[in-house]
Parts: sequence; C-alpha cells; structure tokens
Amino acid sequence: LGTNIIVLVANCTCLSYITADITWDAAEVVSITKPGAEIHGYQPTPKDIVKAYDAHLIFWNGMNLEIWFEQFLSNLNNVPSIIISEGIDTINISTGDYKGNPNPHAWMGLNEAFIYIDNIVNALSIYDKKNSQLYEKNAKIYKQKIISII
Repeated sequence: LGTNIIVLVANCTCLSYITADITWDAAEVVSITKPGAEIHGYQPTPKDIVKAYDAHLIFWNGMNLEIWFEQFLSNLNNVPSIIISEGIDTINISTGDYKGNPNPHAWMGLNEAFIYIDNIVNALSIYDKKNSQLYEKNAKIYKQKIISII
C-alpha cells in the first residue's frame, strides 16, 4: 500500500474520526454510515458496497454492534478486515432489551479508546509499513489530545 490507502471504517462515523486522527493525510478514511445513522440495524446499499469494494483495509467494531456486517463483508472480494475492539474487557448492559450483552460502544471509555487507537495503529503498521512511524506519532498526539480534554 502507498500513501493513499483507503481505510474504510464500516460501522460508524465515530470510528472513522478516530482513524482519520491517526492517519491524517496518509490515507483516505471513508465511513459506510453517515453521521446520526442507526448503526445496529443499518441496511447497507449497493452504493455502500461500491465504496468498500476497492478498500485496502476495513475496520469494524465487532461486539455485535453491527450485526449486518458479516453479510456485508461477504459481498467483497477478500478485502482484509480488522475488528478493532479486540482486547477490550467488555462491560455488560445492565437494563433493557440487551441486558447481559456486552456494551458495544466501548470507544466511549478512556482506556478502551486507547485500545481502539492501538489496534488501528497496529493494523495500519502491517498494511502500510511505509507510514507506520507517522501513525505511531499521530496516535501519541491524539491520545494526549484526548487526555487534555478530560
């Protein structure tokens, strides 16, 4: 991959924002869903598949956030995908219809957000070795930015 890789954050815009803060100009970051879209039951369109078809790497949350996504991936020709919530200690939902299930919105916790950032950097360092030092540097800056606003 070169400096113009497309990183497709497939599950929600918030994860595309995290990725964009790590990649800066070294990648084009595209989100399948639009701001405010209901992610859990999203219905992808043919246009969404076209957006993802030529991606070099696809990030998705996992933890049952996007139950439609495995089917979505099956429509693509072996585009590598990474579940960026790997390594998160889940917190179960305590009330409502999803009681007992892991809360898939883990990026909202500080330590968990840092795991997301690290997972994104690790994946990018494998798929775009040329820019790996840039991604590591940007991730450090991004983590400091997050800490400074809490």
